[in-house]
Amino acid sequence: MKQRTGLLFILFGIITLADLLLTWFNQNELRWFTKPLLIPILAIAFYIGSAKKSGQLFYYILLALFLSWGGDVLLQMKGMFIPGLISFLLAHVFYILYFIKTNPAKKGLLQFQPLIGLPVLVYIIIFLYLLYPFLDALKIPVTVYGITIGTMLLMAINTKRKLTDDASTLFFNGALQFVISDSILAVNLFAYPNQVLSLCVMATYASAQYLIVKGALVNEG
Repeated sequence: MKQRTGLLFILFGIITLADLLLTWFNQNELRWFTKPLLIPILAIAFYIGSAKKSGQLFYYILLALFLSWGGDVLLQMKGMFIPGLISFLLAHVFYILYFIKTNPAKKGLLQFQPLIGLPVLVYIIIFLYLLYPFLDALKIPVTVYGITIGTMLLMAINTKRKLTDDASTLFFNGALQFVISDSILAVNLFAYPNQVLSLCVMATYASAQYLIVKGALVNEG
């Protein structure tokens, strides 16, 4: 089972590299053969690698991945930015629920040292403030999304002391890269379109999803 999961992770890495190459060469039509494959491969890897295959936590990860896949597909379509944004927002909600519900009997790092979360709050506020002049009618949905992804990162930080160091580190790094990916995406979409930024968005996004899925499997172990 671990061998099959490992092979799927390798396949995920290969297709990610292929998608990055297509992104670099601006082959958006061909990306329909790569980008929509990424999350299903991770979902299958998680399903095969999971020891439980039942319960709230198991389904939270699968739902987050399914909604992420929906977001990937919708954002590749013209005029589907808001539906794609909503799909990803809901994915983050399920990641938040996962981080909150896993080992709820124990207190997490933020419950002992709440000021550790302050840099995240400051970053989200400053980033949205700087982005606002470029958003026009999208101010409210982007603000809601920014608050949600910031909350996701805070809840990932709070898994420290609740879970093993390995699992909490994977969750933190995955959530952090998600924030980085979405921040770069916002800059690329609204303020400064750039091919290098598109590449960075995809690289950090793929890494974020992999790290969270890997963390969920480690958490079960």
